[in-house]
Amino acid sequence: MGARLCRDLGSAGHEVIPVFRKLSASYASWKALMFDTIEGDIRNQEIIQQIADAGADVVIHLVSLDHRASEADPATVSETNVLPTWQLLDTCTKAGLKKFIFFSTIQVYGKLPIKILDEQTTIQTGNTYGLTHHLSEQLCDHYNRNTATNIITVRLSNSYGEPVFDENNCWWLAINDLCRMAIEKKELRLLSDGTPQRDFIHGNDVVKGVETLLHATEKRSDNVYHISSGQTSTIMELALKIRQVYQNRYQEEIPVYTPAGLFNPATFNPHSEKYTISNQKLTALGFEPSISLEAGINRIFDYLKRD
Repeated sequence: MGARLCRDLGSAGHEVIPVFRKLSASYASWKALMFDTIEGDIRNQEIIQQIADAGADVVIHLVSLDHRASEADPATVSETNVLPTWQLLDTCTKAGLKKFIFFSTIQVYGKLPIKILDEQTTIQTGNTYGLTHHLSEQLCDHYNRNTATNIITVRLSNSYGEPVFDENNCWWLAINDLCRMAIEKKELRLLSDGTPQRDFIHGNDVVKGVETLLHATEKRSDNVYHISSGQTSTIMELALKIRQVYQNRYQEEIPVYTPAGLFNPATFNPHSEKYTISNQKLTALGFEPSISLEAGINRIFDYLKRD
């Protein structure tokens, strides 16, 4: 997501300074879009000071272990997921930063109830990934109330999309994983019965959400926003959508399997109660997702079948 944000914001004319640990020489065209670069580890206070000294108007903070790696020991996890957020906020607010955008996650809510969720929904973290992001949200709220910096928290739903860099570790994401499975194995195998629900939003629409917040001038006390599509699908609905897009592209049907065995699409009943991750607070500022699930799936297929 960071690589996509840098590329798209740089292409749109923003002066972007990405922070990365190491960049392959093969991505010179991406780097050419950047105003400047900072290479180093965000856990290093010297790198954080470089970020503060860069004189940027906005800092967008996305660094985190994924939800699997976040189940390691507390010291390791907090060193990456929490402490850099605190150090960035403290150092950058003292340097006069105008705006700070922190990427949190819908997982702060824990198990999502079947209702409309807005930014005031009660937080009940269910894993360490959600817990550490909620801790960072609390830090953001503290500095938003006690400094002049406009500090915004983004709670992201399930983003997906073709990677910017080939080595990006994005193939564990449900849509990406199933699309690759369709191309490589000509089948779709689900890890569940297909009833789990997700709000999927394409990475390009996430960038649009961030751009909306970049242009928002009001500093609010309730500075938390959902970036979501506002549309919920079950994993089975997703699998059948991928199956249909694949068939339309390649004139070939592929089977869908659950742990119980081969699934018969003719028996599928899509009518089930679903939660909704409301994005009305962000749409009130002008945000509107534009990439449909079908279009996003086609983009991943295009990436996988490129020469």
